[in-house]
Amino acid sequence: MAGPRAPWRIAARRGIAIAIMAVLALAGCARNSPRGVAQRYVDNLKKSNYAGCYAMLTDQDRNDRAFAQFLNEIPLAPDADPIWFRPVLDHTNFNLGDAQVDGDRATVPVRITMPNLPVWERTLDASAGADRSGAELAQAALAAGRFPILAVDDQIVLVKQHRHWRIVAGFIERDRAADLDREAIVAFHRHDYPTAIARYQAIHAQLAAARTTGALGMAARYQAQLAQVIAVQAESATAAAYAARQLVLSGVAMRMAEERVPAIFGTITNRGSRPLDDVDLTVTWYQGRGKDLKAVYTEKHPIVATPYEFTDFSRPVIPFVPGESRPFGFILNAPVQVQQDAAPYVTIGAVAFTHSIAPLPKTIALASPPADAASASTPAAALAPPAAFPPGVAVPKAPPPPSGRRRH
Repeated sequence: MAGPRAPWRIAARRGIAIAIMAVLALAGCARNSPRGVAQRYVDNLKKSNYAGCYAMLTDQDRNDRAFAQFLNEIPLAPDADPIWFRPVLDHTNFNLGDAQVDGDRATVPVRITMPNLPVWERTLDASAGADRSGAELAQAALAAGRFPILAVDDQIVLVKQHRHWRIVAGFIERDRAADLDREAIVAFHRHDYPTAIARYQAIHAQLAAARTTGALGMAARYQAQLAQVIAVQAESATAAAYAARQLVLSGVAMRMAEERVPAIFGTITNRGSRPLDDVDLTVTWYQGRGKDLKAVYTEKHPIVATPYEFTDFSRPVIPFVPGESRPFGFILNAPVQVQQDAAPYVTIGAVAFTHSIAPLPKTIALASPPADAASASTPAAALAPPAAFPPGVAVPKAPPPPSGRRRH
């Protein structure tokens, strides 16, 4: 039979047990600290445990968003459609700093490195060529780690509820920013740069005041878009002069579209040295002759509208590059009476230079303009009767659509 245990062994074992309990207690405290909760949130995100992320939100955030809605706007997650969400998230890293606690509120700084989605999309579309899509190259590029990197300083915001730290998502603020962003994009493509700039400034002011998770990262993304709008606006006068000298219209004619309504078709060529993200054509309808000539209706049609935001490879994001010729076609929207009584003339409208850092597609420059080309600065007398029309291309009217009756 074993003898009694030595007192020093009993004391040693008790000491080890106490030490283990202390370590576990400290680990539990660290896990439930603001930084520990923030780390669990990003760990759940990386592991696709979206239900775990949702459970960590504040009561208010879970009241504002059902789980199905939350999946479309997870704080700190990539702003991408489901097909690209997981692959991009796999290449996104979160590096947390030390928490700053102020009573029942806390913030944890986080540096996020991820693919620069707008630049990446343009880069792949530029290298894909005319017969392929950038989406076909995207998976291989991710697997090989060939993508531009974007580093953003953001923060995770927490509040204490029911004695536990909860993540503050701030869905209402996110909604307002997204609405303003949509308005800014529409204004930009209408070449209403002051409105676009005002919308982005409003976004910045709103997100700067919001103490919510991901607000700083969203502000940085919108700030980059604002910088592009400001750069385009600063060159608007130069862009107008470029359009007058370097953009050439050819083969412009009115024909019936597939919808059996009048439309204008033609080709535009960029004979200059600058890529363009946006090009509008203006169709002006004139009535009368000589001194009685007057414009009765004007319509504008974008024929180049290159997004500056990430589109999930839903469309080619390729600027109108030097040396390139593009066909265009658009349905006329003038009232029927105007189309019957007036003559249309097409001119180059507003244009916008490209300000993305992404590489451009390779295009062979043209040696000489097409024989039937008419540039935006062609003298009016060469296009229409004297004493009359502004520079532009006179468009012959389309024949009326067939009646639909068969000949027997």
